[in-house]
Amino acid sequence: MNEKAPPLCDSSPSLRCRRAIEENLSRYASHLAVIILVASALYLSDFSIPPLEPVAVPPTPSPRFNRGEYPSFAGKDEVSIIRAPVPHTIIPERPRKGIITYTVQAGDTLYGIAERFGISADTIMWASGKLSEHPDLLQLGQVLTILPIDGVYHTVEEGDTLESIAAKYKADVEDIIECEYNQLEPPYEISVGQKLIVPGGVKPYKPRVVHIYTGPIPKGARRGSGIFVWPTSGRITQRYREWHKAIDIGAPRGFPVVASDSGWVAKTGWSEYGYGKYIVIDHGNGFQTLYAHLSAILVELGQSVAKGQRIGSIGSTGKSTGYHLHFEIRKNGVQRNPEVFLPGS
Repeated sequence: MNEKAPPLCDSSPSLRCRRAIEENLSRYASHLAVIILVASALYLSDFSIPPLEPVAVPPTPSPRFNRGEYPSFAGKDEVSIIRAPVPHTIIPERPRKGIITYTVQAGDTLYGIAERFGISADTIMWASGKLSEHPDLLQLGQVLTILPIDGVYHTVEEGDTLESIAAKYKADVEDIIECEYNQLEPPYEISVGQKLIVPGGVKPYKPRVVHIYTGPIPKGARRGSGIFVWPTSGRITQRYREWHKAIDIGAPRGFPVVASDSGWVAKTGWSEYGYGKYIVIDHGNGFQTLYAHLSAILVELGQSVAKGQRIGSIGSTGKSTGYHLHFEIRKNGVQRNPEVFLPGS
């Protein structure tokens, strides 16, 4: 009996499994070959994969922030807090709208008032009557005129013109016309009694006349050396200026005042010019020194005194707003800057 040959394709389950396994093995072998090929290439190219680093997790921002701060994301991986600009309004200094007055108070000095209002001491003196004749002799309650800018405050007189006013104070006519405080309009006519600000103007200086003592020199009077010492200890509250040819030294009431150099007492008493109690010492060599606003005078007229000898006490007599010594040095009747002759402080 002849046997039938087996079919070329068997559809039994076992056969199908074997074929599937063979196909998978073939694919795996192909993939493995590719992996081996890539690994060989990387090895030969000396390539290295960098290690993984931990990724920073951004913290959750707090819903509340300090005043003046807000959150700002500086990058994808971090959160930073930076200070926000805090608005701050700076109000610029502006010129005053017009002329004002100021009442002198205790402790005021001319230059202190000028600094407070941002103008020169000269401007205050020129605008305040005869103050320029005695700038250091302020009185409590005295009313000063304060201009909004530096210059001269002029009262128009008979025969004045804008040109003559400008020439008198060495200023420009255009500046007077353009000054908003003068409120001048074409044709720029002025009238007697009208007050004008002359911007940048300079009032002509009238020198103050002083006279050296010419009487007899007391017998046995000391003669000065020409080398001066400080007449008291304290703080210089006003320095020598064109309109203040002296120095003021602030010190407590009753503080000692001494002779700045040897000499004799040429004048003493009460001054009608506002110095209050004062002393003048003649040093017999052309120099004289003046000590004013004293609370007490401890020497007599004609008395010989030695350098450094106590002659009086600090006060605020006469036209004065606070305790200080007004000190002058005169050479042949001319007021000189005392600080030139005094030793360094």
